[in-house]
Amino acid sequence: MLKLMLCKCKESGIDKVLLTCDKTNIASAKIIIYNGGILENEVGNTVNLSESGIIQRYWINIK
Repeated sequence: MLKLMLCKCKESGIDKVLLTCDKTNIASAKIIIYNGGILENEVGNTVNLSESGIIQRYWINIK
C-alpha cells in the first residue's frame, strides 16, 4: 500500500513525504525504511496517538 501511495504522490508532483509511526510499531518502521524512509527524529506524543508515547518521523524522497 505504501509503494502505491508513493507512486500516486510522484504522479501528483510531490517530491517528499513525511510518515510517522509509534516507536514500538516495528513492522511499520520496517516498511517505511524499506521504501526509502530516513528517520528524522522522535518526538513526544502530545495528543495521545501512540501507545509508547513516542512518535518516529520518517521522510521519503520521491524520485
